[in-house]
Amino acid sequence: MFRPEAGPGSAVADRIVEMLEDGPRTPAGWREVMSCLEAESGPAVYAALLFVLTQLDFPKEKAHEHWLRILLQWEELNRRIAEKVDLRVAVLQYFLRSQRKLHNPAIVEIKILRRTQDSAIYDELTRLYNYRYFQDRAVSEVRRATRYDSALSLLMLDADDFKAYNDSRGHLAGNMALRRLASTLRRAVREVDVVARYGGEEFAILLPSTPKLGALKIGEKLRQAVERAGIGQDGKPGARALTVSVGVASLPGDAASAEELVDRADRALYIAKSIGKNCVKPFSDERREHARLDAVLPGRFRLLERASRSFTTLNLSEGGVLLHCKQPLPTGTLVQLQLALPPGKDPIECAARVLRVVGARGGFEVGTEIVHMPRAHQRRFRSFLKLLKAGPLVPAPAGRRRPRGDRGSRLDDTLPPIPMA
Repeated sequence: MFRPEAGPGSAVADRIVEMLEDGPRTPAGWREVMSCLEAESGPAVYAALLFVLTQLDFPKEKAHEHWLRILLQWEELNRRIAEKVDLRVAVLQYFLRSQRKLHNPAIVEIKILRRTQDSAIYDELTRLYNYRYFQDRAVSEVRRATRYDSALSLLMLDADDFKAYNDSRGHLAGNMALRRLASTLRRAVREVDVVARYGGEEFAILLPSTPKLGALKIGEKLRQAVERAGIGQDGKPGARALTVSVGVASLPGDAASAEELVDRADRALYIAKSIGKNCVKPFSDERREHARLDAVLPGRFRLLERASRSFTTLNLSEGGVLLHCKQPLPTGTLVQLQLALPPGKDPIECAARVLRVVGARGGFEVGTEIVHMPRAHQRRFRSFLKLLKAGPLVPAPAGRRRPRGDRGSRLDDTLPPIPMA
């Protein structure tokens, strides 16, 4: 069950500790930053502030009342005393004199508080955020994404065959491998991304302001980074390196809450593990089979993070594209496809996984599975497929049989190359 926590280890408490170290020093400054924090995380921020400073647990409405009175009393203290006091002294004075709730008062030492806070939110082995922090941060990020109508994606990663790795090499080697894996993941993402150890050999990465296609690219980047790191090879030729499987889900398309987002990404991860591991799989609730229709469309593809190359489609469906190109592609690779639909409109884009590659005249036939397509492009693509079902608008490839009912309508096949974004 996901719910925000006000105590140590929560994202809100972590922000408050940071502000106590480097934040404002005046009542006006604290009034402003707490208002901003409330807008992001809700009224529980005042209960979190008081708990961090006093270890007293208040309902959020009562905590807000105390906070307003603390500010007024703090301002009065600063008017009466030449040397200005800080927030900790103001809170101590309020509860000691006005409310008499602190019987053995002590001003909190921020360095000690930071060490306590760190031990509550970080995983001891990997130094990534821990499961509890991830739970709280997921709720906060979903709330923020919903409030500002922005995208949010989640990657769930699992080290492939890690039990066998542990059993054959020992737990010490397993722990070292997890540390290296955590370091690889942390270096490969942005500072704003939240990398957490979800449990055992499973990791979770929150990607704020990142739509699904961008998350798929990042997932593939991480998969390749782990593969290149050669974790577990230790300079031994032929030793199998550690790999990861990745599940991807996004807000708002796949889920409406933090709990749903984790569930969808976890389902995608399960599929990635079941189809061969060491791959990236997005969540999809589509389970129907799609009929393939012969069509010749000019387009371009690129391996994620690499230069683009030209191809021509042989047939396509809502579920995949069979294309012909001059270069072979590694099976399992994610590619970004651009398809030029008639009559010369802007191309549509999708991410696809290479399922099979066979040699063909002048190049290779590459079978791909569409794993993600933006909604606006989906509508255009499905409309085009409906037109194809009514009667082909583009020529079938030479040497391939046309489906029954093909009326042979043609599309001018001298379309110009499509520039990549």
